[in-house]
Amino acid sequence: MAHAIRSKQVRSPVTERIQSKPRLVSVPKSVSITPTLPPFDERAGFTYYEVQVVYEDAGLKQTYPGVLDECLALELKAMLEPEVAPYPVRISWVAGWAKGFESFLRMNDRVTDMIQSVRSAERSGHEFLARLGQFGPYEGYAPQNSQAESVAPNLSEVRP
Repeated sequence: MAHAIRSKQVRSPVTERIQSKPRLVSVPKSVSITPTLPPFDERAGFTYYEVQVVYEDAGLKQTYPGVLDECLALELKAMLEPEVAPYPVRISWVAGWAKGFESFLRMNDRVTDMIQSVRSAERSGHEFLARLGQFGPYEGYAPQNSQAESVAPNLSEVRP
């Protein structure tokens, strides 16, 4: 046998105290008191991966340009770990605004090309850092891994 339960609206004493307090500020009815948010399209964005080296003893964090592909971020992390040991290298998943997507794509293409081009270097992490200017102006090609196919031109043939 089912019993019908009627709900009574009972006001709690706490609610009555809160509602009975006068407002401290009077707002004209034409003014909206709810915060205005930008349209959804303006708040939309994209995500990418950043590789960071954390120098805890100095209180610093070196962040390298982001990439869209997680596999490239993992590859860059693996390249940098031997070069910056004993400092930890980590990957962060970062969000960017949609209005900056076009400029990010240009940087992503450059960084992707750089990561792919240093794969054949003997010390690929060192070569990547050198190309970013970590050790001063970049001058030429790094020694190639003996097992990798050479993609660099022979400099003796190019220069007179």
